[in-house]
Amino acid sequence: MIVTREDILSAAESVGISVDISGIKGSDSLSETGIDSLDMMTIFLGIEEKFNVKIPDEDIDAMDTIDKIIVYLEQF
Repeated sequence: MIVTREDILSAAESVGISVDISGIKGSDSLSETGIDSLDMMTIFLGIEEKFNVKIPDEDIDAMDTIDKIIVYLEQF
């Protein structure tokens, strides 16, 4: 599966998180951009819905940047 930064941002925006993520770069730490744990779970729900995948909770903890999310999703 080919996944882009825009795909991740689109999935996150579709679930209506409380932080403006449009300027986040792929290597930016999501927690340092103001995304809290509730927003993170919401983002991953949007990603699971958009890409029709199930991401185990233990894998989510390791994905703290968009680049890491992309690498993970490209496994599918």
